Amino acid sequence: MKHYLEILVLIYREILEKFKFLTVENSDKSVVSIYKMQLKLNNKAYLYYEIQLLVAFLLFTIPLSAQNKISPFQCGHEYVLSINEQNYSNYREMVNETFSIAYKNKDINAHHRNDIYKIPVVVHIVWKNSEENLDDSLIFSQIKVLNKAFRLQNEDKSNVRDIFKDLQSDAEIEFELKEVKRVKTSANFALSLTGLPDNVKRASNGGSGATDPDRHLNIWVCKIQPIPFIGGQILGYAYPPTGLGNWPDGSSAPSKDLEGVVIDYRVFGLNNPNKLTVNGSTHQSFARTTVHEVGHYLGLRHIWGDGGGLFGGNSCDADDGISDTPNQGTQSPGGCDTSANTCIEEGGNDLPDMIENYMDYSGENCQNTFTKEQVALMRSVLANQRQLLTNTEQSFANQQVNIWPNPFQNFINITLNENIETKVKLTSLDISEIMSYKISEKYMLDVETLRSGTYLLEVVNDKMYKVLKLIKAHE
Repeated sequence: MKHYLEILVLIYREILEKFKFLTVENSDKSVVSIYKMQLKLNNKAYLYYEIQLLVAFLLFTIPLSAQNKISPFQCGHEYVLSINEQNYSNYREMVNETFSIAYKNKDINAHHRNDIYKIPVVVHIVWKNSEENLDDSLIFSQIKVLNKAFRLQNEDKSNVRDIFKDLQSDAEIEFELKEVKRVKTSANFALSLTGLPDNVKRASNGGSGATDPDRHLNIWVCKIQPIPFIGGQILGYAYPPTGLGNWPDGSSAPSKDLEGVVIDYRVFGLNNPNKLTVNGSTHQSFARTTVHEVGHYLGLRHIWGDGGGLFGGNSCDADDGISDTPNQGTQSPGGCDTSANTCIEEGGNDLPDMIENYMDYSGENCQNTFTKEQVALMRSVLANQRQLLTNTEQSFANQQVNIWPNPFQNFINITLNENIETKVKLTSLDISEIMSYKISEKYMLDVETLRSGTYLLEVVNDKMYKVLKLIKAHE
């Protein structure tokens, strides 16, 4: 085995060096760890993923006992970031920048803390075989689990360990099922070398088209094929908020109709009769995969910060950006190991891994908590980047910007509370850009030639991301 590993390491050191990848480490420990690969060869993403997945394939031919212990059941978050980064330059940067803005705004939006945000949900059941066409009762039960999790009304909330009890928080976010769409298909939905299973979101590709993704949380439920070569399984994935108005001029971005969450049909709903088994291991579902993915959709990262990579390496230097989650070096490998402590902190502030957190990979039967800062971050996203999702009307008075009148006729006045370079963009409801300007303190938009109707105004700078619905009144 050691000789076989050494050969693999030598071969892939040559490949990685040739293409300027990170070097392969830990060869003397019979463990191959690849923490990050970022190749840009004239945008030839196919070559990047061909080599990445080939490495992964060979790694997974090594018995699991020779690797860091990881779960075969994964969230697709890192794939979303990596693949979209190849297809849309600046994607990962924009996700990170949007997170930073939302985090800065979490205290600014504290005066909305008593608002209960209600998110309308459309569930798309895209099925090929009859067992994939889930019964309505499973859909209703999943919405119930979401509501209990985000309102801290789950029956097992008291199972959180005493050291974390003060961190538990009611997000005051609720979900309302508005529609169930059922589409019979002949298509397969799989992660490829260069793409996500996003064909499930397009009717022309055998899926179901999104319903107004600015104002609805779209959840697609389908059979996700095993990860190519590796044989592991993505349980679901979500597109995080990207603050599209904050992208550099000329940058491309994923289409708005891709926004939402994708979940494998075998882990959707309580007491799902369809079981998911990989390499002899059966996933124990308590309908919390959807809770996890909606967390990503509302801006949360994995609790360990994804520093260990897809193969479970330990990296205590990575962080999820949330100060009240304990430092965790790697993903939990399933289960409920209360003794796990992957990052030892000096100075008397050492805490074990928070396996109770919905954003870990611990067993779903021990997940029961969002922390106060995680809640504040999600609510900040709903007050800003995903503002149009909620039924609660948001006022900009006494915040960073004042916009008037609304409804408008010939002009829109914009006044900033501080002199800071700000990008403003007026779009139609289908997100087609009408006009865009950079301002620093105050500005008057000339909109006399616009037709009567409804428009969206984005206001973006280093401290905020605001979207306001404006109406052009009849003269």
